[in-house]
Amino acid sequence: MCFRPAAVSTDKTCPSCKATCQPTETVCPQCGAELPASTLPIPNVGTPGAPGAPDTSMAPGIPQAPKAPGSK
Repeated sequence: MCFRPAAVSTDKTCPSCKATCQPTETVCPQCGAELPASTLPIPNVGTPGAPGAPDTSMAPGIPQAPKAPGSK
């Protein structure tokens, strides 16, 4: 099963010229006006064990291989 969160646009809009700017920009590249701080945090998505990764301590373990017929 794969989970992909819904796409969220984190672009900023310049309050002066209404240009669309990247979320990392602090100054509008079109007019030079100061951009507001980003309202949405950029998620820190990573691999298990990495900062921001979901807790896997309650995840089920890997199932064992079936035993051969007649063995205990």
